[in-house]
Amino acid sequence: MMTTSSSTSSTSPSSSSSSPADDDMEDDTLSISSLVHNSTQTLGVLKKSMADMSWMDLMQKGEDRRKRLNVFKTVLRELSKCCTDVQVGLRSTKQDAVASSEEVVLLREQLRSLSAEMMFLRQALGMKAASQTHTNGLPHLVTPMQADQGYMDPMIRESTSSIPSHHNSSSSGCSCGTNSQLSPYFLPSSSAGTGTRDPYTELEDLVHMSGPLTEEAVLKVLHHRWQRGECQTRIGPVLVNINPYRGIPTEQVLQHSRHGHHPHLHNVANTALKQLIETGTSQSIILSGATGSGKTYASQLLLRQLHELAGGGAETESFKHLVNAFTVLRSLGCAKTKHNSNSSRMGQYIEAMMSNCSIYRTKLHCYWLDQSRVVQPPQGERGYHIFYQMLAGLSAEERVKLHLTGYSAKDLHYLNNVTEADDSERDRIRFDAWRKSLTSLGIHFFDVMRVMAAILLLGNIQFIDDGGFELDIKGNNEIKSVAALLGVSGVALYRGLTTRTRNLKGQVFKSLCDAQSANQNRDSLAKALYCRTVSAVIRKVNSITRHNNTRHYSATSSGSDDTLSNDSLGCKPMRHQPSPVPSKSSTNQSSTSSHSSMGDGFISILDMFGLESNECNKFEQLCVNFSAETIEQFYTTRVFKHTQDVCRQENVHCDINVEYCDNTPCLQFLLAQDHGLFSVIDSESRSLDNTCDQLIQTLNVKCTQSNGYYTSALENSHQFTIKHSSQNITYDASDFLDANSDVISDDVITIFQKRSCNFGFTTHLFSQELKTLQGGSPKGLLFRISPSPPRECSGKSETFTTYSQDLVYRLDSLIKTLDQTQTHFVRCIKSNNKEEPTSFDSDVVKQQLKSLQILETVHLITGGYPHQLKMSEFVRRYRFLAHHKRLRGTSDRLHDDCKILLDCFLHIMDNSNLPYVSTRWSLGTKHIFLSVEAWQCLERLRDSRRDIAAVIIQSYVRRWSCKTKWPTLKSVLRSGPKRVQFKEPIYEGIQSPPSSVSRSSSESHRYDVVQDSCSMYAIDSSKPEPPPVPKNRPFPYTVTSSVKSADFPQTRIMTHNFPADCKDPLVKKGELILVMGPCDTDGFLVVEHNNYTLKVPHQHTQLKPTGYTLGTRI
Repeated sequence: MMTTSSSTSSTSPSSSSSSPADDDMEDDTLSISSLVHNSTQTLGVLKKSMADMSWMDLMQKGEDRRKRLNVFKTVLRELSKCCTDVQVGLRSTKQDAVASSEEVVLLREQLRSLSAEMMFLRQALGMKAASQTHTNGLPHLVTPMQADQGYMDPMIRESTSSIPSHHNSSSSGCSCGTNSQLSPYFLPSSSAGTGTRDPYTELEDLVHMSGPLTEEAVLKVLHHRWQRGECQTRIGPVLVNINPYRGIPTEQVLQHSRHGHHPHLHNVANTALKQLIETGTSQSIILSGATGSGKTYASQLLLRQLHELAGGGAETESFKHLVNAFTVLRSLGCAKTKHNSNSSRMGQYIEAMMSNCSIYRTKLHCYWLDQSRVVQPPQGERGYHIFYQMLAGLSAEERVKLHLTGYSAKDLHYLNNVTEADDSERDRIRFDAWRKSLTSLGIHFFDVMRVMAAILLLGNIQFIDDGGFELDIKGNNEIKSVAALLGVSGVALYRGLTTRTRNLKGQVFKSLCDAQSANQNRDSLAKALYCRTVSAVIRKVNSITRHNNTRHYSATSSGSDDTLSNDSLGCKPMRHQPSPVPSKSSTNQSSTSSHSSMGDGFISILDMFGLESNECNKFEQLCVNFSAETIEQFYTTRVFKHTQDVCRQENVHCDINVEYCDNTPCLQFLLAQDHGLFSVIDSESRSLDNTCDQLIQTLNVKCTQSNGYYTSALENSHQFTIKHSSQNITYDASDFLDANSDVISDDVITIFQKRSCNFGFTTHLFSQELKTLQGGSPKGLLFRISPSPPRECSGKSETFTTYSQDLVYRLDSLIKTLDQTQTHFVRCIKSNNKEEPTSFDSDVVKQQLKSLQILETVHLITGGYPHQLKMSEFVRRYRFLAHHKRLRGTSDRLHDDCKILLDCFLHIMDNSNLPYVSTRWSLGTKHIFLSVEAWQCLERLRDSRRDIAAVIIQSYVRRWSCKTKWPTLKSVLRSGPKRVQFKEPIYEGIQSPPSSVSRSSSESHRYDVVQDSCSMYAIDSSKPEPPPVPKNRPFPYTVTSSVKSADFPQTRIMTHNFPADCKDPLVKKGELILVMGPCDTDGFLVVEHNNYTLKVPHQHTQLKPTGYTLGTRI
């Protein structure tokens, strides 16, 4: 420990004729000096008292020890208060007087020493468990004082940079860090150089919070971190992401080049890829939260990071294709709502399919689309973005072709429910980008525009029953325009919308529709056209496969987030529940949890809805909330149920029993076979003559035994209330039957047959239905508006499935797919309801903390055993802790081997000089249960040992390489000064030989041929470098096609840092490197730099234009 001077008596000279201001200053200085002197003496007494007790006694013995420990902590708190008073006194002193007073300068230095001593003692007392941070990709310990404002020394904020290191950790005790010399006062790089420390900002993991774990404490930490721009906070393996409504716009996330702005989200992607390679188990990243919480934004960041790691980066054609796909789908699937100006109205499941540790295909799955918004957006909300963008971006000539001349959003019935002004310039810019992206996907622009224009004009067609034989039309011009756009005759369109074919006991007969039915057919056609167009775009996106991809991902410990580790909380695959339904990737990839070769499988990103509650909640909100409840139950099962059930099964005592909200009863009420809500709605939807009143009566009869989850509304006969997991939501059932039936008659579909429709795109949209009809006349069949997913044969013949049945089936298949993967959870929270970048609404955030069960998650991970490993896996992963001769290595002695490894781990921790960390564990019958701190320390040890082993292996390889090269190099050196062609350390520039050097006969002949070729094609052969590679050249191409092997070694200049996402790159931008030749991996070069042999991407380098070539110093 550092010693502080206790001699603080006033010795500063002062004149007897000093001014009153000087006298006041001297009195203040004396009082402050006395306060510092007393504090130093008190600290010395405390240190002597602590010396009488060993550290292990303080932490492990009985009640009397704990009482003495509390006394020590109380004394330190009083000393902190004294330091605060001293600091305030020094600041209140006049600046000119302070500057001239040597006594005050001495007091400041003594205060720095006192603060450092107090900081060290608190660290030894374990007043806060050690937390962690990452600097330059390497894990380090952070002193506990950084995570507790109540124990924060005021002077440390001003003098942190002057605190010296006191001791170094030995190599055997580096259980929590990879540096052999680790200061206990290490500060994260964000604070270095600024001299300030914010304990809340630096608290990156809520597991390391001090004091009582309350909702207010969690909210305070998140608020402080949000104010400092830190919007992501971990809870062990779970990540909390706050949407700040600032930064890169969502539409620019994929193509933006900013790295390191969201390190925790990037670590989630790194960890998922690392675990896929190490375990062979497919990974899933599940984002959940309310609308507007930034789920789509986070999913785009994760997808970009995955492609940076294993997809070739942002310059590949496959990634550009993906960017264009999301640009198109963003306009087709997003709309402005009351809660979110860019709300995604379809659930997305993205699969990055891996082969040999690289992404070869990215598939998109749309699990739900709000199709009612096409024809009837909710009051005060807008339709899909594409409609407003096309009205703002189409030229006058294009409007004429699409029959939209003179139309605005106010003139179109499907869009005129919003009176606020639109940003037409922004919509025009986005439409131009949308047009380019659609064309790059290989989809004809005017094909889609004709369908979109027809949908808008359909809304202006209204059928009126005037008492005549046929229905009258309001909007004759519109129906002619729609017919022309869809490639059919106006008469055929009118007949298809106003007639209905029925099949009664094999007899087919036609009847005329009333005005209401005809208008419903019109809306059904509009919804069917829109949904099938979106489905066609998604099929086109999924048809692209990246072939011959040989880029590999190298999993390193420095690029991973150690708290998001293998088999951690929410990440352990539940292999005891095999999935009877194949996953979405089963066509090309096995859906089982393990794969035959390393790096094969998929990494999926799920962006699903959160609970929604509007003024009028209809069937669409019920589907959204059911999806949210399903995903929330999966989180509850993985995080809470599974963790506590395994402990209970293996008789492992846990200190904490978390009371969490289980939404299983709510889902049981929705999905029950006979008296469940969806079952009743399906049964009532099968009869087209049933009404809303009959539905409500049936619900009131069958759902009375729902234990309070269903309540009928007394004031409105068409409303009822459902008790969801976080709130009660009232629904209006007036449209439930029609929305759930989701049918369109074959009278409408037959008008798009090839013989009567000259627009092939619309015929393609209904190809499956037309194939069923076999080109004949209507047969009274009903088809789904939205394409129904393929289903396994259930042994029952059904005329058609309802919308809710398909949704339940698809969600069940999704959960079974997720159940066989290792999962990573990201809980998204919005900072306010107004989308303001400078507002943090505590009430809004607190409500989301309750619904997402953040506090319950913190309690479980802090006090429980969130990490559970099989004993065989634990021995295999951490066998380096003990000598191999001490381990039995047999399956019947796994329990003894685990005890040996844990004893060795505890011994390493005891011998280290690192701060105390709670390393709790418990041995079960089949598993070993670890606390978060124990898991983190074990992973630190493992990464440190692997790094050391890698360095040793590299040293032996370099030694062997030098030994094999030395005889040849020795003979060359003896023969005379020549240009050396060997891979040696390169630092100096050597002038290249001039072009006048004599050539051999073969070289001269080859030179003449080159000159003749250049003159024939008008190429300047005097240029020192070949022409640049075109920007549109695919990344996976080998560089040997553009650079001759005879030109190596050659000098190049780095145009980017390498690695690009590292704060301390191995090679910096602008440095000269020597390229030894092309790499066996496509797109990479073998580079020698600072005694390292590196694989550098070819696109990160460019030829040096001068005549100098790096060579070996001889």
